[in-house]
Amino acid sequence: MRSRRVAVTAAMTVAVSAALLSPTAHAAPAVRSTTVASCTWSPELLTVPARFTGGGEITAADSQGGYAGTGAVTWSWGTTTRDVLRWKGGQVTEFTRPEGVTQPTVTAVNRDGTVVGDVSAAEDSERHAFRTRDGKLERLPEPAGTATSRATGINDGGDIVGHVAVRVRQGVDSYFVHTAVRWPANAPGTVVKLTGGLPDTGQTKATGIDQDGTVLVEHMKSRTDAFDPAALYLWRGGSARQLRLPSGTAVVHGNGISNGRVAGLTQPSPSADGQGVLWDRDGTPLRPERSASVNSVNRSGQSVGWAAGGGGDAVWQLDRRTASLPGALGLQVSADDGSLAGWSRPEGDNGRNQPTVWRCR
Repeated sequence: MRSRRVAVTAAMTVAVSAALLSPTAHAAPAVRSTTVASCTWSPELLTVPARFTGGGEITAADSQGGYAGTGAVTWSWGTTTRDVLRWKGGQVTEFTRPEGVTQPTVTAVNRDGTVVGDVSAAEDSERHAFRTRDGKLERLPEPAGTATSRATGINDGGDIVGHVAVRVRQGVDSYFVHTAVRWPANAPGTVVKLTGGLPDTGQTKATGIDQDGTVLVEHMKSRTDAFDPAALYLWRGGSARQLRLPSGTAVVHGNGISNGRVAGLTQPSPSADGQGVLWDRDGTPLRPERSASVNSVNRSGQSVGWAAGGGGDAVWQLDRRTASLPGALGLQVSADDGSLAGWSRPEGDNGRNQPTVWRCR
């Protein structure tokens, strides 16, 4: 979505007391708790700085009590602008955007607080990968000829993964051809294409990285279709192995990786509804009960995603469904500390998305 940009001229860090992060400490109405067996998933609405009139969303966690996402500013003419936020230790930090970049999307954060994702650049109106440093967003380096890029994951060692794309023109039409890449922590300012064990035809996209450096990679057979990957690979140190797919799979998406487990979804055809899948550490594909998509998995095998048949957001332990969260609108993260994160929209809160953390008590 394109909208008017508001220039930010200085880094802004907004400290919020731990009390303000309590769901009872601000005016936003409470979200319903959900009890399954002896566990009650209790929601906690995190505070956003006052200027974010459109609320906020969590899309990543550092698994040590920290979260990252965006805050939204809704303007009187009906447009919305976004900025990157990080919540940690009772404080919320706002990151400054450089001149010429807008509308950041956050995909990951590590324990050091480095946030990655992509932004829209005014110079070409395309998306480009970023990381945070010293309170600011900074563009990541791209190979010569790159038209667009995205950072999709970062581990605690500081390695960042994602993909870059070149634009191929065909008559009056054009399309992007993507290649999986890594921005290595031990070589700042460089970007390396993933080679070794991956197909050398079609396209590749890295969609996540494990703490041991294993990279989750989608492969598209066609150079003209970047949206329907047919295979998943686990790449590490110059070699890769292909994940076994459930029978009848035509399209597969890898949504996340943790401790050797992979979250995703499969489709029998590009136009068919998805079905959630979780690959266990030995590579066995599991079908979590009544899942349409598994969005995230933590190191213990707890995952979150969408339930099939319009059943809302749900929680699984490996393939067993353990809870439904009817108050959640965007359950995006299963963190290694056991918490869940995303956003909700409490009744009476003017339809704003509220950054929300759920904990099992």
